[in-house]
Amino acid sequence: MSTTARHLSASGGRPTPAVALRAVPSTAASIIELERVLDVFRKINRTAKDVVSDARLQQLEWVASELAIALPLGLSETAGDSLEDLLALDAVQAYLLLARGGYLRSMPTVSTDPTSVDASERIRIYCLEAFARQARLPFEAPDMPPMTLRPTVSPLFADLITNHLEDEAAQWTEVNRPDAIVRGLAMWGVMRDVLPRLGEIESMLVDDLRFEGGDWTLTITRQPQGGLRGKQPEPETIALRTDTGRRLAEWLDRRSKLITRLHGGVPRHLWLSAPPHPDFGVPIHRRGISKWYKKVADAVQIKQDAAGVPEEDLVPTRWETMRRTLLAKRQAREAA
Repeated sequence: MSTTARHLSASGGRPTPAVALRAVPSTAASIIELERVLDVFRKINRTAKDVVSDARLQQLEWVASELAIALPLGLSETAGDSLEDLLALDAVQAYLLLARGGYLRSMPTVSTDPTSVDASERIRIYCLEAFARQARLPFEAPDMPPMTLRPTVSPLFADLITNHLEDEAAQWTEVNRPDAIVRGLAMWGVMRDVLPRLGEIESMLVDDLRFEGGDWTLTITRQPQGGLRGKQPEPETIALRTDTGRRLAEWLDRRSKLITRLHGGVPRHLWLSAPPHPDFGVPIHRRGISKWYKKVADAVQIKQDAAGVPEEDLVPTRWETMRRTLLAKRQAREAA
């Protein structure tokens, strides 16, 4: 049961509702306008994810939240007056300076990788441009940090991962081998032959595979990256090694058994979750693929440490680092 609100006495310690209301600062006009633009992106995301993807919307919301935090810290004298003032060059430069210094973080970080800072700043500038474009406002973009890739590592680590997966599989007979191990061997074979990014391997379909004349091929549509953004993705058909084809055939057999328990539509994706995952038989997303790879890389590193192997680098736990390592090896071999 509710009670009637009463003014507290002078010694009551708590302010009246009216006093509390006057103590809360009003939201700046520029932030209100920014939220309206963000709502437009949210609506587009719900109906046209090819225009505003979930990942892009998350980035736009991240930058908008940082701007709301940065504004009271002092971006410019007029940054709170309108969205156009908030996106003016002097306010943008002050915002990026605060962001680069880590003053807008909601959580602490231990990362000291400058390439990560540069990548985040490129995302921020892209989102600021998107806000201005959607609001039909002028925007003078600051200098974009150069594209700098994380350093690659020794390609020998890929062989260590292959050996680890094969050793793990050898502990079981082919009949009793867990589905996750069968899938891992096939997925790693595709990784080494095709060099897909996480999003590309996530979106692979069974129909992308072909078996003709005793040889397996896989068609992949590579997503344009970096300076190639905006170009039409082109499908590419790649011949797979015999060993990879054999691993894929074993996985397709397991895959057909995983989907028998599903009701309704049958997934067309090549890679599905496997037991002990509770939703086995449904498509595995890039985060699941990334977590699987990291788990394998950590296990290999533990073996390296236990054996006392001297090494300058650790086994890379990021899929993209390993992909670019193998790509650099392939390019060097082709150049030679």
